[in-house]
Amino acid sequence: MARFTLLYFLPCTVFGLSFAQAQDSPSLRPRPSATEPQHLERVLVTGPRTTPEPTGLALDAPSGTASRLGLTPRELPASIDIIGREAIDERGHRTTLDAIESGVGITAGNPPGDPAHFSLRGFTGNQITNLTDGVRVGPATMTARQLDTWNLERVELLKGPASVLYGEGAIGGAINFVARRPTRDEPLNVDGLLSYGSFNTLRLGVGSGGPLLDNLLFYRVDFSRQTSSGFIDDTTSAYRSLTSALLFAPTKTLSIELSFDMQHDDLSPYWGTPLVPSSFARQPLSDVVETNDGRTIDRRMSRVNYNVTDNVMDSDSYWGRLKANWQVTPMLKVRNELYYYHADRRWENAETYAFSPTTLLVHRDRFFVAHDQDIIGNRSEALLGLPLFSLPNRFLIGIDTNHLGFDRPAFFQGDVDEVDPFQPVRGRFRLPLVSAKQETSINTTALFFEDQLTLLKPLKLVAGVRTEWIDLDRKVFNTAGALQSTPSFQRTFRPTTWRVGLIYDVLPTLSLYGQYSTAADPAGQNNIFLVRSAENVNLSRGKQWELGLKQRFWDNRAELTLAYFNIVRTNLLTQVSLTDVASIGQQSSHGLEFAAALRPLPSWKLQGNVTFLDAQFDEFSESTSTRVISHEGNLPPNVPRLVANLWTSYRLMDPRFPLEFGGSLRYVSGRFNDNANTVKMLAYHTVDAFVGWRFPDSGGFKNSHVTLRVRNLFDKDYAVWGDPFYASQVQLGEPRSIEVALSGRFAGF
Repeated sequence: MARFTLLYFLPCTVFGLSFAQAQDSPSLRPRPSATEPQHLERVLVTGPRTTPEPTGLALDAPSGTASRLGLTPRELPASIDIIGREAIDERGHRTTLDAIESGVGITAGNPPGDPAHFSLRGFTGNQITNLTDGVRVGPATMTARQLDTWNLERVELLKGPASVLYGEGAIGGAINFVARRPTRDEPLNVDGLLSYGSFNTLRLGVGSGGPLLDNLLFYRVDFSRQTSSGFIDDTTSAYRSLTSALLFAPTKTLSIELSFDMQHDDLSPYWGTPLVPSSFARQPLSDVVETNDGRTIDRRMSRVNYNVTDNVMDSDSYWGRLKANWQVTPMLKVRNELYYYHADRRWENAETYAFSPTTLLVHRDRFFVAHDQDIIGNRSEALLGLPLFSLPNRFLIGIDTNHLGFDRPAFFQGDVDEVDPFQPVRGRFRLPLVSAKQETSINTTALFFEDQLTLLKPLKLVAGVRTEWIDLDRKVFNTAGALQSTPSFQRTFRPTTWRVGLIYDVLPTLSLYGQYSTAADPAGQNNIFLVRSAENVNLSRGKQWELGLKQRFWDNRAELTLAYFNIVRTNLLTQVSLTDVASIGQQSSHGLEFAAALRPLPSWKLQGNVTFLDAQFDEFSESTSTRVISHEGNLPPNVPRLVANLWTSYRLMDPRFPLEFGGSLRYVSGRFNDNANTVKMLAYHTVDAFVGWRFPDSGGFKNSHVTLRVRNLFDKDYAVWGDPFYASQVQLGEPRSIEVALSGRFAGF
């Protein structure tokens, strides 16, 4: 580990020293040129309030997720959603899952085994990359966590294959959670949020930012805490986050940012509600699930917790980053980011709950697993504005290197005990933790390129390519600590992924685009942390083509986007016998996405989106103890065919009655809980509503308001998520809840 640490810190140290020398070196200062250079005037900044707050679809807000060239969504031949701070506050998004479901066509679940799970464009889990300020830490099912939104400046969502930017995985898309950071032009300020609601849910957020030394040193620090008793019996959860950064900006062309973040969570111990025979259910929830064997959910069991009383589901994570940005000349910008990440995660639970028609009891297991993860990495890139064949051109080249270590002890015992379905004696974990350990070491080096070439004034070519060297070392030990040679293996992967697209400005406010992109990820059901020697095959390949349009009209009071896409993922591992697997599987999806935002009046906002999707396993099968079952033509788990959102808000302009009120509607069609499509979670819709009172700005106090919000206004019963590994149970959605929130900002002191 010391060798890798030295390798990463040395380039950054030399890079930093070169900054200081360059500032005093006349030979490196920009000089006048006889020909006018192409300036790189657009700079991506991650802090709050440096650019106008993204509203509507944010088509002209720079996105660092979809491209490292600093382009806006309207300039890119791809689908990008930006959920900004204003939208997060107005819609009352408490968690990262709430916020991301504002995106077009995406659904989310928070199963304790795989927290912060998403479904997008027909793909779920590890086919969707989760990023923190643009850096990926591993497969989503192993590393993602739900957090409070207070520490976020915005959430960005790139849909479709994203491996060209973020490497292995990301066939369905990439989600980037961007934290609040200091900026050069933010006045000294303090933000605050306090809310309380149903199920004893309490939120606290406080933050501050501004200059420490005028025009030289700036800071930003934010802290949040969220606790809840949960709508299921005895399912307390808690989230704590601290984000902090210092920005040193000695000149207009040079900035260095040092940040430190940490998060802690105790997840809700609710693993789902077991399915029971219809003959047993006296109060069946007939509009929640539908199965091919007549099972259902009994309302009498819908708020019961079947986990052990001493359950453990917590994590601690820490981020350290050093970022440097240097505008060397008007044509050249250099960026470097050195980062370190550490996380500890732990689970001790009874996870599976299977109802027995014979004993009329719920059978439970015991499962223990822990994660000890470290990453150290460095990303360097240079952005150039140099004409190509006399055509305006922006070009980026970069290198990304990192070392990842992941240790995972685990222990499992099935069918340990059985409990009453209505009044379970929940008991304790009690089993001795004689665990077997797995170790994963991954060294990755990636070289990547991006380019935007202006072929004609209204026509631009955008392209990118990434090639990776991934050295994987998997060691699997038995409970005695002895290395098992059969599942252990070493492998080097060499994926190259790319994308190319055209965007044509029919009008200054109307663009048409088309793109083709590729991706790569592990071929099996497992992710790269868990893949074993039996799955030691070439990476799965993904490809997508997409056509669409983006438009602003009605005097910039309206925006819309429309996209059609087709994705195919090949080389999946499929079970061809009880003992053998082969790389012949295939999964595909295609669909239509539409989003629009408009302001019919200055005080009235409307926004909505809808997605129509057709996804299926083209070739895929699984084995049981007696036979191999084909899933060809089945819908993948947790993939809906239709998702729609609608929001509206209206603000009274009379200063005597500064009221604001609005609401939202969300619809999600039916989804399946398993690959065999035997358990269907039925379609549902929820309605939220709010009313707020804005206090007049006075002195340094600004944007202060109190809000009353009702979620799931009509108290709809529904299943929100299902896990194929727990096919005998589903997770229910939150019933009606009420919240009162007070928030505001004090600035200018």
